[in-house]
Amino acid sequence: MLHGVNSFFFSIFLIYRTKSPLQETNLTFYSMMAISTFSLIFSLSIAAVIIFNIAGNFLVCVVIMKKKAMKTSINWLLFHLAIADLLVAVFFIPPTILSHFVEQPSGVTGDLLCKFVFSGSLGWVAALMSSFLLVVIAFERYNATLHPLEQLSRSRSRWLVPIMWILALLLVSPLILVSNYDVENEMCLNNFPNQVTSRAFFLFWSFCNELMPITIMGYLYTRIILRLRAVANVPVSYPNRSVSQSRHKVTKMLISISAIFIVCWTPAAVLCILTPLIPGGRGTVYSVAKASALLNSSLNPVVYSFHSQQFRKNLVSMDACCKSN
Repeated sequence: MLHGVNSFFFSIFLIYRTKSPLQETNLTFYSMMAISTFSLIFSLSIAAVIIFNIAGNFLVCVVIMKKKAMKTSINWLLFHLAIADLLVAVFFIPPTILSHFVEQPSGVTGDLLCKFVFSGSLGWVAALMSSFLLVVIAFERYNATLHPLEQLSRSRSRWLVPIMWILALLLVSPLILVSNYDVENEMCLNNFPNQVTSRAFFLFWSFCNELMPITIMGYLYTRIILRLRAVANVPVSYPNRSVSQSRHKVTKMLISISAIFIVCWTPAAVLCILTPLIPGGRGTVYSVAKASALLNSSLNPVVYSFHSQQFRKNLVSMDACCKSN
């Protein structure tokens, strides 16, 4: 009798501990809902940054192209910087937003879409180009401040910009080559030959995109600031004072842009070096770097509006013309 009672309660215990098909279905449903909710919130946040990026950098391009007073050598470089920043947002739309809602095909088509669309490789090309342009702008300001006769002309920047685009594409080309569609995981993966090759590539890319530009800009702008402080108390005539003040304002604006770049990209650079010690590894570093690229490229138009009175005036005049029409 006692054995029968024990068997009865043991059977009830097993029924209680075992999940029914309905319970498993509900758990799966709630898990999917949680993942979908997180993906939706993340996608909406990224979408807001991307929209702000595209709108701001598009306005910068229009103002520089429409107004003759804005067509200087430094503004020509800022025009290309705005294009690169705008392309960062455009090329990161597929991997950050569309990938959550679009089912990719497999085979050759899936591999090609991964290489050029859903992996975000072209977005990294644009981010690298943005870094190169900031370094060139720093050299331009350095020459304008310390060696006024050696400023970069617009004609020279016309051939320099395509070369930098080609160099950025070549540096990111290994990532494009190894990016393929993984049928089992149903996502784009970077199939490097081994872990050593993968780590070597990302460290090299981080050096070119983050560590080297930060070091160069830090040195050049430090020299510029020291020079500006040295000549601040030197008396000059009124026309020269006006030109000097204008150059100082432009330099302060560009220093702010470089400072934002350093603040945005330093965490990604540190995490890239410490990848083996970071929870989530390469995935965490990739997400931080992507957020850094989008945030940095979105803030530059804000800096222009805050620092450049000429940019604000031209923007207001364009708005007035649009309303009158």
